[in-house]
Amino acid sequence: MNYLCTGRIHPERANVSFARIELQLSNDCRAIASCDSSQLTVALDHPSLDGWIAAQIVAEEIGNLFIGALGFALGSGYRVEMLQVTEADGTAHVFGVRPIGDPPRTSLAVEPDQESFNRAVRLSGRDVFFRLAVRDYLRAMTDVSDCATYCYRAIEGLKSAFAHKTGKDGWLEMHATLGTNKDEITSTVKLFADPVRHGNWVSLKYTDRHQRWAMLCVTRDILVKYLEFHEAA
Repeated sequence: MNYLCTGRIHPERANVSFARIELQLSNDCRAIASCDSSQLTVALDHPSLDGWIAAQIVAEEIGNLFIGALGFALGSGYRVEMLQVTEADGTAHVFGVRPIGDPPRTSLAVEPDQESFNRAVRLSGRDVFFRLAVRDYLRAMTDVSDCATYCYRAIEGLKSAFAHKTGKDGWLEMHATLGTNKDEITSTVKLFADPVRHGNWVSLKYTDRHQRWAMLCVTRDILVKYLEFHEAA
């Protein structure tokens, strides 16, 4: 299948540009990338891709390859965001910032949203562990390759809050206080996060959208439990 993937390089004000580069991915797969004024285009000729979501993931990886090399050469911090994939028949798909799951749970929202916003602001203002755990959780929503890493760091950050407060084993304290489950965290998040956390990229476990959705749900629920616990204290 052929896909045209477009996105941008952040910060856009950096005005990043590079000429057309062709990359052979395998014997029958290739990509052509170019960037003008921080607007990135990746054209994929990749018969084995199983759909436009997979195309977006591959295009973002390719974009990161080139932008990583350019940022390294220039000593500049750039970030890639692939926003749209157009299929060969002209059908366009735009990527947003809200992951969507399958029924019965299709949203990560914490209702009512205005009240949840106010609650999160109050706790974030006085609890650095919660504040930074939320930051990692939000990054996990839009970063496919590092979703597990960010989810696990968010959970581990809350564990560290209990260790900091009690001076005891933070995992045991968190499980006892919040009712979290070690086996669930390990099987759903940690097993996927460990290789990347330790820099062992050749052992990276690739994930599908269902596995990433499960990671986000586990992390979201632990954050909510932590918030509720501090409100009740």
